[in-house]
Amino acid sequence: MAYFNHAFLKCFNPTGIAANDTATSALTSGEISLVEDSDWKSTTGSPANGTLGYIVQGSYHTVDSIGNNPGHGGYTESVKSKGINPKYVSRLYSTECIVASKSTSAIAVGSKCVPCGQSLFLRIDVKGSPALRFLNHNAYAIGDSANVCCVDGQTYIDPAAALAEAGSQLLADPIIKPFVRERTFGSGAEAVAAGIEVAATAGLSGVDSTSSVGAGGTNYTVGDIVSVDTGSSLAVVKVDTVAAGVVTAFSVLASGSGYSAATLTTTNMVVTNGAAAGFTVTVVLDVDKETYSIAQVDAGTYVASTDPVGDGVSAILYVEGAYAETKFGNCSFDTRDFYEKEPVQIMLSVIDETGDPCSDCGTVTNTPGVMASTSGETVLRDILMTESYMQSPYNQGNVDSSRIREIEGSDDILASVDRTALYKTYVIQHTVPRFNNPSGVFDNDQYLYKIFVKCSDSSLITSMDTFMGQIATWTAANGNNVPFQADVDTVS
Repeated sequence: MAYFNHAFLKCFNPTGIAANDTATSALTSGEISLVEDSDWKSTTGSPANGTLGYIVQGSYHTVDSIGNNPGHGGYTESVKSKGINPKYVSRLYSTECIVASKSTSAIAVGSKCVPCGQSLFLRIDVKGSPALRFLNHNAYAIGDSANVCCVDGQTYIDPAAALAEAGSQLLADPIIKPFVRERTFGSGAEAVAAGIEVAATAGLSGVDSTSSVGAGGTNYTVGDIVSVDTGSSLAVVKVDTVAAGVVTAFSVLASGSGYSAATLTTTNMVVTNGAAAGFTVTVVLDVDKETYSIAQVDAGTYVASTDPVGDGVSAILYVEGAYAETKFGNCSFDTRDFYEKEPVQIMLSVIDETGDPCSDCGTVTNTPGVMASTSGETVLRDILMTESYMQSPYNQGNVDSSRIREIEGSDDILASVDRTALYKTYVIQHTVPRFNNPSGVFDNDQYLYKIFVKCSDSSLITSMDTFMGQIATWTAANGNNVPFQADVDTVS
């Protein structure tokens, strides 16, 4: 009896959809189907009128009994939903695959923003779940350009030098450091930092976006990040188009500096594919813009202007949220472990020496981070809850839990879910009405079925869209027009 307005949840994690007329006993591990109760075989059409349909999935368990005791058998039995009456289906939808995005923040400073004898003050705020869990409070730090000096006769400090000094102080703060870094292209040990972008009307020699491919090279893939091996500051480009392993188009992420016109230069680094070689760039100079890391500006790779007003120099500091939580592998996985869903949120601002916001110096752009769609961590916990409903509890917290999980087959379930992946969720909701229930608070029991599919499995997603459309056709044929709503989380 349902005493609350809540749907009973059951979850499925399929690897494929069964062919028509497949018996439930013949389903392979993870194979899912819509089954008629008249013959308990899968159908790719609509079940016959007057019959119930069942969502059935082949079990992931490989051993049917524990300790060779037939009394404890049945673990390889297929996983089944309640009988679904097409007249009582109320919702059919899927969620959108949304990749998490980092929170970013940028401050643009003009040539007259930092007079000699004064300092540029920056403040950064770190908010959100990561900060609250780590510190029990939101955090902030303040950096300034007091260490940047002027030469005789100079009236304004180069904004790039001022931003680099203030930015390096912010990123070195021991409380802020775990959450923020300067803008970075690529990943891992070979990531390219490019947090300062400088614009000027004279004196710069970076790679323009109109530069072209010289030689296409081999073994590249779309998305590879490479740096162009010439100049005092390396340009960074991203491979956009590849044909038969050869690069045909790219985009400039960081323009670099120190290049000469029409110079054919070769790449020296590939972040995502170390085997690639030979891609060259025919450089067209961008005399308006170049990009440096904060360390390069501080180390003198960038030559600061002593007349930023005359040279028309302006600069932008880019930072991004960069927080990595502690995670454990499947061997020690515990459903009670916390896992982060919310990206850290960062906000830059310009303040004066009293700490008040400075509205007439610097333009700030803060972009909040976006949460990803259903993560494998959530999927695994939901699947384990379904297993518990079927009297296959997940053992945890004991010294010998890992051994018990191996004995009871929980390792098969753990292996079926990729905790690092994102999943698309298909949802079927229906009710089982109670026509004679005088003592019940509610007259209907609601059931919610979630079917999880990896966002990277485009083939299975296409098959599942067809599967959900099949159920929608079935309900409509029985006088209950419930359309399948795809990607309900899409933001227009």
